[in-house]
Amino acid sequence: MKRIHCTSDEIYKNKKTNKQYASKEEAEADVKNPYSQTKQEDITCDVVITVPPEALSLLSKSKDEV
Repeated sequence: MKRIHCTSDEIYKNKKTNKQYASKEEAEADVKNPYSQTKQEDITCDVVITVPPEALSLLSKSKDEV
């Protein structure tokens, strides 16, 4: 079985204000900030997986072809 190497990125965003944070730490700091109305449930995290094109061609082949 071949191994496919992919990259992943986490995107943190405030769903009320639509602000995108640079990191998880920045989002957590916004939640902890006493002058901010942001709550933990306002923060979303999307994970983006990037698959290289050469790996996609492996996925499209049947098991007999590999």
